[in-house]
Amino acid sequence: MKAVTRLDNRFDKLLDEYLKSLMGNYRAGSANTIRSIKSDLSRFLAYGHSKENLSYEKVFTESFVLEYIAELRKTGLSDRSLSRHLSTLRKWFSWLEIVSKDPKLKISISHIKGPRLPNLLPKALSVDEIDSFFLQRKKSIKSWIDYRDVAIFELTYSSGVRVSELVSIDEPAGKKSLGSLSFEKMEVEVLGKGAKWRRLPIGEKAKDAIEAWLQCREQVLIGEGSCTKESKPLFVNRFGKRLSVRGVQRRFSIHSLQSRSRLSITPHMLRHSFASHILQSSKNLRAVQELLGHANVTSTQIYTKLDYQFLSEVYDRSHPRAKKKNSY
Repeated sequence: MKAVTRLDNRFDKLLDEYLKSLMGNYRAGSANTIRSIKSDLSRFLAYGHSKENLSYEKVFTESFVLEYIAELRKTGLSDRSLSRHLSTLRKWFSWLEIVSKDPKLKISISHIKGPRLPNLLPKALSVDEIDSFFLQRKKSIKSWIDYRDVAIFELTYSSGVRVSELVSIDEPAGKKSLGSLSFEKMEVEVLGKGAKWRRLPIGEKAKDAIEAWLQCREQVLIGEGSCTKESKPLFVNRFGKRLSVRGVQRRFSIHSLQSRSRLSITPHMLRHSFASHILQSSKNLRAVQELLGHANVTSTQIYTKLDYQFLSEVYDRSHPRAKKKNSY
C-alpha cells in the first residue's frame, strides 16, 4: 500500500476534526466562511496527495508550505487569494499545535509572510450618483423581479447590511431565523460576523420599496405553494426559494450594465457608500462602527477612508493640549 493512502486517511480525519471545531466556534455564523476554509484546505491536501510516497510528517513543514504557495502562484492566483490561502493554513497549523498529540504536527508557520496587499477599497458613490441610480431603477420597473431588486438596493444602502446578512432576513421571522424585519420599529435585526446580532435602522424609502416588493412576493410564493411555512425569506428567486448571495451579486451586475453612469455597482459599494455618507454627515466614527458591525474601530477607519483632515478635527476637539485657549 502506498504512503499516499495513509496520508489520505490521516488528513481526512484532521480536516474533519478542524471543521467541526470551527462550526462549534462559529455557531450560527457565516456558512460561507466555513466553506471557504474547507475549500482552501482541501486544495492544500490535494496537493499533498499528488506527491507519491509523501508522509504526513513531511507535509507539516515550512518547506512544504512554501513549495505549495509557490505552486499556487504559478497558477496565476492573485496576491489576495494567496494571502487568504496562507492565512487559512496558519490558523489550521496553530490549531494543530494546540490539539494534536503528535509532536511531528506541532509546527508553526506563523512567521511565513504573505504578499503585501494594496489597500483596495470599493469606490463610494456620491449622493447624486446614488439618487441617479435609484431613479433609473424605479423608472425601469416592469416585473416583480424589478420590485424585488429595488427593495434589495434600497435596504442595502439604507442599512449598510452585508449581502450575506441581507439574504438571511425572513419576513415573517421564525425561531430559527438569522434575520428579521420590523416595520413598526423601522429596523432590521441581523446575525453578523462573529455570531453577533445587531439592529440596523431603515429609512422610509427602503420601507416603501420593501412593502411594494412584499405584495409581489406573495404571488411568487403562492405560485410555488410555499405560503404555509412559519417563516419566509424576505427575498426569493423565481422558484420561491431564498435568494442566494451569488443571485444578489448577479442582479447588481445586470443593473449596473443598464445604468447610465456605467459604474460597476456592487452590494459592497452600496455598503461603503452608506458608511461614508453617514460619517460625512455625523462625524461619529463610533456610531458607524456599530452600524457596520466592526469588532475593531481600526477596520472602520480603513473602510470609510478617513482622511487626515477629519482625524485632525478629532484631535483638535479631544486632546487637552490641542484645544485653543481664550486670550485675555
